[in-house]
Amino acid sequence: MTSRYTLSKNERLKSLKVIRNLFEHGQKFKTAPLIIYHHFHEMKNSDADLFPLKMGVSVGAKYFRKAVDRNLLKRRMREAFRQQKLPLQQQLMESNMLLDVFFVYAHASISEYNVIWDAMKVALEKLSSILEQNHQQ
Repeated sequence: MTSRYTLSKNERLKSLKVIRNLFEHGQKFKTAPLIIYHHFHEMKNSDADLFPLKMGVSVGAKYFRKAVDRNLLKRRMREAFRQQKLPLQQQLMESNMLLDVFFVYAHASISEYNVIWDAMKVALEKLSSILEQNHQQ
């Protein structure tokens, strides 16, 4: 695996079954304006070719009726994730863990990119600390 700042299709949550499992059995926390759902699991031998970190994003149509606004926010979240994911990804590889994470935008107005970037940074740091705590146990 290369350590480039990319976000390929293989790194995205696409399976409805996996996403449903994440929302049902995963844990969540909030970092305004984001709600983060996450689920850690052990890497099996058959998972060796998978990416250790898979993500998804969502913006509800309740607050943003126009698809243009929802797509803008999703682009901003994916870009902030893409730029900051490498330390967590490397930590997951070292500990032989997989992480499914889903970011839900939960704010009534469109946030600037730097606000989303800061929230993403806090969220990824918190996920990293949760991984450390789980790995020590």
